[in-house]
Amino acid sequence: MPISSRVALAQLNNSRSVTNGVVSASLMAVMTLIEPRRLTTVGRLFYRLSMAVLTAWGVWVVLRSDDDGTLPAAARAGVTVGAAGATLGIAEAGEALDARLSDSLVRAGATRPRAILAVGAAAVSLASWWVARTRPETTQQECFDEGAAEQQVDVSDEVRAIVSQLLMVSNEFGAPELRAQLASARASVYQGSQLGAFWPGVGFRVPADLPLAVPGDATFPVIGRYRALGDRTFDVYLVVQEGRLATLAISEARDWTDEELESWMDADHGLQELGSWPSVDELDLLIETAEGYQLATALAAETNP
Repeated sequence: MPISSRVALAQLNNSRSVTNGVVSASLMAVMTLIEPRRLTTVGRLFYRLSMAVLTAWGVWVVLRSDDDGTLPAAARAGVTVGAAGATLGIAEAGEALDARLSDSLVRAGATRPRAILAVGAAAVSLASWWVARTRPETTQQECFDEGAAEQQVDVSDEVRAIVSQLLMVSNEFGAPELRAQLASARASVYQGSQLGAFWPGVGFRVPADLPLAVPGDATFPVIGRYRALGDRTFDVYLVVQEGRLATLAISEARDWTDEELESWMDADHGLQELGSWPSVDELDLLIETAEGYQLATALAAETNP
């Protein structure tokens, strides 16, 4: 299933995503392959500006992904600009250190010192990303407090109704097995948490002895689209993992342009602003086809005229 540009952009700007880790490490490796001493004056200027931009992007992504609401947007912007400025300020010292390392590798017999340095830079970048990825998420601190224990509860009527509606559109993609799982599924909550506001996602726990759906790891190809928050569109979708119901979640709709998504993110909007799950009557059911998402009712009419 191809990943839309909307999803790709969100993953790229999420410091905990694999996409972010791979791209940031790759960019760092590419920049390290460049030998600053061989650049012209103009080339060195662009090299330093590129390093500053790369640093600023990395800082902005971390602050944005890990923000717990205590750091205002203006402060985050200030820190990001400050990081870029600091990178430019120490550029000469950094290039001198780079030259020493490169020359040391040559004296040690290395025939491709830049490649060795690039591999080292990528490894350091990946290690930093991994440390950041595995630490507890501050963005959900108010939802899952330290020490909160997972608890299984009954699936709410509104969530059960939405999942049932999505799974009734088709008998393909493991829908019969998923419907059977829903009948016995439990929802995951965290005992002792401070979750008081709506959070646009719910996890499921399914008995291990029930039949598994195929494909086993996928986003179910039927979504529910509705309008909220100033007539913006949002998608409700179902994630399947290892053949079992895993998550029901809401995201910005796939019909948003990249510019609309960037504007939404830059304004510090969040899906928690939705406040509640939509009712089934609010949903337009769309099914994924080779031509993109189409209304399930229209597709059924074409199939059965």
